[in-house]
Amino acid sequence: MGVESELELNVQIATVVLQRVPSFKVGAVLYKGIEIAGSPQMLKGRLRLFQESLFFDFADRKLSDEPAIKEWEETRAKLDPSFSGRQTSLEWLLADIQRQRYIESADSATDLSRFFSLKYSIPVHIYDARTIKGPVRIEMGGKEDLLAVSDESGIFGSLSEHSNRRPVKTETKDALQLVFFRPSTPKDEASRLLEALTKMFEQIHGGEHISAIIP
Repeated sequence: MGVESELELNVQIATVVLQRVPSFKVGAVLYKGIEIAGSPQMLKGRLRLFQESLFFDFADRKLSDEPAIKEWEETRAKLDPSFSGRQTSLEWLLADIQRQRYIESADSATDLSRFFSLKYSIPVHIYDARTIKGPVRIEMGGKEDLLAVSDESGIFGSLSEHSNRRPVKTETKDALQLVFFRPSTPKDEASRLLEALTKMFEQIHGGEHISAIIP
């Protein structure tokens, strides 16, 4: 689906990341002409119920035993042994849920990204595309972040997502969504997941999109 706009989907992964984890891949989606608001009750309810279900799932077992978490640990070690102990945004969310600190509703776009992240065990982040200048680069992070997300103005997000400096708002009409697939995910499966996400997103927000799996 085309997006008639001067905005382009230009996302690059640093060579060093792909050298160390050759199967690393990111789904990138550029949405155009969307309407963000408070989450519909259906989405709020599903997000809450899903968190409660996960809380009971993890009541008698460790997060570190989960296949997705184990894979991110292995990926961290491959990227840089010094990354040990750092967590992806998915791990932060699950750790909070395990402590029964459930995510509060933010807005329809953020809530849906978090729901999809929890449902499929993959970090999903969303940014206001109009505030991003130049190509987006995904590269090795600094002291706190696993991988940094930057544009020509500097870092605005990360795989850890400690701080999103280009958050979506109710005024946002165009958004960039990044989906960090587990490296073991086959590309055809990643494509199906990305299609499911964009379909659900547009059912709630309208608009249109272009997407790609990088690299």
